[in-house]
Amino acid sequence: MSESKSENDRRRRSSIDSTESEDVVENYIPRPPDGGWGWVIVAASLFCNIIVDGIGYSYGVLLPEFTRYFQEPRSKTSLIGSLQVGTYLCAGPIVSGLTNKFGCRPVTIAGSIVACLGFLIASFAGSVNILILTYGFLGGFGFGLIYLPAIVSVGFYFEKRRAMATGIAVCGSGVGTFIFSPVNSEMIAHMDWRNMLMIHAGIVLNGAVCGMLMRPLEPPKRKKRKVPDKSVIEKAKQEAIRNRQRAAESESSVADVQKFAKLREAKQQREDRLNEEDSDLSSLPSHIFIKGRQDSECQPYKHSFSDRGDSQPTSPVVDVPKIVLPTDETQPQVDETQANDSPRSNDSQNVPNESEKKQDDKEKEHMNGKNSLSVELPKGVFAHEVEPLIENGYSKNRSPKPNYSSAARLRIGSQHNIDKKDYARVMYRQDIFYSGSIVNLQEFKSSRQNVDQYITSITSIPGELGVPRASCWDHCTCLPKAVVDTLKDMLDVSLLRNFPFLMICLGNLTAMSGFYVPFSYLVDQSLLMGIDHTRAAFLLSVIGITNTVGRILAGIIADHTKLDALTINNVALVISSILLFFEPFCTEYWSLLVFASLYGLCVAAYISLTSIIICDILGLEKLTNAFGLLTFTRGVASIYGPPIAGMVFQMTKSYTASFYCGGGMFAIGAAFHLVLQVPCVRRWYQKPETEVVIDNVEMEPVV
Repeated sequence: MSESKSENDRRRRSSIDSTESEDVVENYIPRPPDGGWGWVIVAASLFCNIIVDGIGYSYGVLLPEFTRYFQEPRSKTSLIGSLQVGTYLCAGPIVSGLTNKFGCRPVTIAGSIVACLGFLIASFAGSVNILILTYGFLGGFGFGLIYLPAIVSVGFYFEKRRAMATGIAVCGSGVGTFIFSPVNSEMIAHMDWRNMLMIHAGIVLNGAVCGMLMRPLEPPKRKKRKVPDKSVIEKAKQEAIRNRQRAAESESSVADVQKFAKLREAKQQREDRLNEEDSDLSSLPSHIFIKGRQDSECQPYKHSFSDRGDSQPTSPVVDVPKIVLPTDETQPQVDETQANDSPRSNDSQNVPNESEKKQDDKEKEHMNGKNSLSVELPKGVFAHEVEPLIENGYSKNRSPKPNYSSAARLRIGSQHNIDKKDYARVMYRQDIFYSGSIVNLQEFKSSRQNVDQYITSITSIPGELGVPRASCWDHCTCLPKAVVDTLKDMLDVSLLRNFPFLMICLGNLTAMSGFYVPFSYLVDQSLLMGIDHTRAAFLLSVIGITNTVGRILAGIIADHTKLDALTINNVALVISSILLFFEPFCTEYWSLLVFASLYGLCVAAYISLTSIIICDILGLEKLTNAFGLLTFTRGVASIYGPPIAGMVFQMTKSYTASFYCGGGMFAIGAAFHLVLQVPCVRRWYQKPETEVVIDNVEMEPVV
């Protein structure tokens, strides 16, 4: 009877295991196809970048027209274009949260509609202030809703070929500048600026078409195994086996009831004898005698053998967390009780001494929740998950590197509390902003894993533990969890305590304030020099096309030479600052063409290598946080940079000092980045390469 019951239990467990093993976390994580529909995503992203950066970078063609029409100073009219560019950069964290919640397709469509409405309203503007609010702020926020999903969607569809795919997509910035600068010049020559803004609104609305092509990436479909039809004889045999198993189970349950009745009767007889003896022992609870008997029975097993074959001492009480099984009224808890340092003696099996009474009192206190570490865990949290959860999520001394030794990062919180859709959200991927291929990452090379396993290891979903975490975002109960998680991650200002990243932020805060000076004032300076409008607008086209070439060259140099991305970035910053200092000496059109060509070539490396520099210095784990803070910093600098240069022009009546100001800001930004090249600082963030091994851990089933 007992053998049939154990055989039945074994079969039931094996059946459950085989069923649950198919339903694992990896089945809900999308796998990048590295091609296929991904190339359609690349084309859509390319056109989105052409629209957004083409209109934004070519604002310098519109600046003289707005200045002449409204008779406002250049410092005020330049704020229209700078606010547009700065807004779509500052909106990065907010747009990331929306993309994480709703996906790339609806966010891009919404951005196209918002920007279209902003341009339509701006076409009826009667003052510069209205243009600042509509063309600048509203149009910039709409561009932000287009720009970030266009970049993120490419990274979600590509891994091995991501460098090439991202490079094609971001080339839209230079191509857009090359196209829109002469087109805007011709539209201004043949129609007024109001009709031109209406045409821009129609062009921006085409971004919704590109957004519709951004199909969300679905998890891989699991193939259902076909079960062959069974013959009538086999079905009859299996039915007979099930009948015998049910009969064995019923007999076993009857036997268990009989045994339980005998135990109750024996217990009652023992307590009756204790009452008749009228001794002090009669007042003791019965579980003490059972406890003493159990301790005595455990004495022969004082030493046990480990897996290696050596003998190791054991203790009746082990200092490990114990899972208290939940009832209908309570939630599962983890109780960490203290171990008994000394084993009990054999002669005190029945009569407990004073120390044993104290020990029993302690145990009762632990069972009541006193003097113990009690953490409420949601349903689905397993015992082996408790330690990684506390270490990875709530320890004060967290390791700066991700824990690749297990899949615990995927199981932060409870699998029952994690929606299966969360595994497919774009912002839960730590490499989503990385512009290169993950096969070039040092973490991937040393992990000895394939791409699918590595993607699983870098998918991090914040969970819900019963440990309070102080954060201002915790009060935003009206926001969805996917949005709050992204905002928490991208706007975590504690990263500014990291000295290398602080230098990067300060460098971008200064360099980006001078970045848009040529884009805003090069055309106006050329017109003041007597160059016609068409040729002046072509200067921005030259910056755009060389910017495209520069992005490609920067990627090739970073991948195929011994120069690291930070060195290439610093060289580009130094050359750009020198070019801005020498720009006032360009008094001929050909010299302006040379300046435009070299400037577009150099600033391309400064923009395109950002994510690679962050990964080299901070690691992939901090990429999302650093990218969010850095994008916001660049947005702020882009807003105030051109207006300051315009104020300098108002005071000096010449663009010479304005370009000197831009070159000085670039030089300060280069100095902050050069600090990271100092040997003592470089040794700070460059640790020796250690081999990181990701164990082949079987994922827990998702119920």
